[in-house]
Amino acid sequence: MNFSQVSKYLDDALIFGIKPSLTRINKILQLMGDPHKDIDFIHIVGTNGKTSTAVMLAGILKGQGIKSAYHISPHISSYTERILIDGSDMTEEKFAKTFDGIYPYIEEVNRLDLGGPITQFEIITAMAFVAARNSGTEVMVLEAGMGGRWDATNAADAKVAGLTGISLEHTQILGGTIPEIAAEKVEVIKKRAKAATISSDPGVIDIIGKQASSMEADLYLYGRDFNISSSESRDLAGWKIGIEGIYGKYSGIEIPLIGDYQPLNLSLAIVLAELYMDTIDRKLDAGPINNSLAGIYVKGRLEMIKKDPLVFSDVSHNPESMDKFSRVMEEYFRSRKKTIIFAVLSDKDYEAMIGKVLGVADRLILSSSHISRSLSVAKLQQKTAEIMKNSSGDIKMPEEVYAMDSVENSLNYALKISGTNDIICITGSPTNLAGLDKII
Repeated sequence: MNFSQVSKYLDDALIFGIKPSLTRINKILQLMGDPHKDIDFIHIVGTNGKTSTAVMLAGILKGQGIKSAYHISPHISSYTERILIDGSDMTEEKFAKTFDGIYPYIEEVNRLDLGGPITQFEIITAMAFVAARNSGTEVMVLEAGMGGRWDATNAADAKVAGLTGISLEHTQILGGTIPEIAAEKVEVIKKRAKAATISSDPGVIDIIGKQASSMEADLYLYGRDFNISSSESRDLAGWKIGIEGIYGKYSGIEIPLIGDYQPLNLSLAIVLAELYMDTIDRKLDAGPINNSLAGIYVKGRLEMIKKDPLVFSDVSHNPESMDKFSRVMEEYFRSRKKTIIFAVLSDKDYEAMIGKVLGVADRLILSSSHISRSLSVAKLQQKTAEIMKNSSGDIKMPEEVYAMDSVENSLNYALKISGTNDIICITGSPTNLAGLDKII
C-alpha cells in the first residue's frame, strides 16, 4: 500500500474502538518475533504533559549520543508524527513500508478473533516497535495512549517509568475517581525498574509508592529527590531553567516552549534521562542539553502558527489542561483581545471546559471538528448559553459569542475580524488542529 492507502486503513480501524487488553498486541508481537525485546524503553503516563516530556526526553538522549526514538499520540496532521527515529519523523514511504511489513500479521491476529479486530492504536504501536528495532534504536520513549495497565504500549517492559500529574479522564474505562485512574497508570512500573513522578497529589503518590514497592522499583519524587532550582520566563521565547536532578545539577537550560507547566515537564524529562543513563552505567552530561533542546518542537502545544496576528494551536482537551491553557492566556496576553475558537469531543467533561474558556475569551467562536465524536455546534451553543445565563458573575464573560460550522471557517472569520495586536487560539481537542496549516 502507499501512504494514502495506509492512512485510510488506519482511519477505518478507528471503528474498532478502544478495547482494554494486551492480548492482541502481545500476539502480533509474538508472531513478528518480539521486536520490542531488542530495545530499551522509557514509559511515560499521566493525564497531561506526556507528549512534551517525551519529546524533550528523546532529544536529550539523542544529544548524549544514544540512538533514541519516541512513539507519541495522537497526531495532528499525519500519522508519521507519531513515530520519531533518531531525531526525525518517519517518512511517508518508510511508514507505508513498515505497515506493509506487518500487514500479514494484522490479518493473522484478526483471523484469531482475540476479542475483536486489532485496533488502530495497537497497529501503530506494533509499527513503532518494528521501526525502532529495524533502525537499530537503543531506547524508545513511549507515551501511553490511555491509562497504562491495558494500553498497547505496556507490552514493553520499560526500564524507566515517568508519571506526570493525574486527573479525571476516560472515566468510563479507567474509573470514576483519581485513585482508580492512578491504579491503572502505575501498572507501567515494572519489576526492579526506576520510576519518577512530578505529581503533587498525596493520594496518587501513595498509590505510585505501593506499586513501586511491590515491583521492587526505585521511586523518585519531585520536591524530595529532584527540583526546579530556578525558572525565568522569556515570554514567547520560552524558559531558562535550573534543575536539581537526582545525580547532578543542570543550570541555564533553555527551552523554546511557553506555558508555566513546561519547566515541570522538563524536570521530569531530565530525571528520566538521568535514570536511564544510570541503567547503562553512564552519567547524564549537562554540556549537550541546551543544544539538544534548542530546536525542540511540540506540535499543537500552545504552538504559534502565525505571528500577525498571533495565532496559536493547542490540544487542551480536559478540564486540567484547559485550566493551564486559561492561565497561560492570562499570564502572557492579559492586555490583548483574545479570540478563542473552541470545539470539543462529546465524551469529554465539556461543561467544565466551557467554564474555563469563558473566563479568558474576549471573543468566543463555538465550532465542531466534524468527526463522529465531536460535540455538535448546536449542543455546544446550548450548553454555553446555559452556563453564561446561570453564571453568578464570578466568571468573566466574552463580549461576543459566535457559532460556526467548522474550525476552518471559524479561523478564517477570526483572521478577518482580528487586529494586529489580537490573539487567536484554537483549542478544545487535538482533532481541531488538522489542516490549519493550509489556512495559515
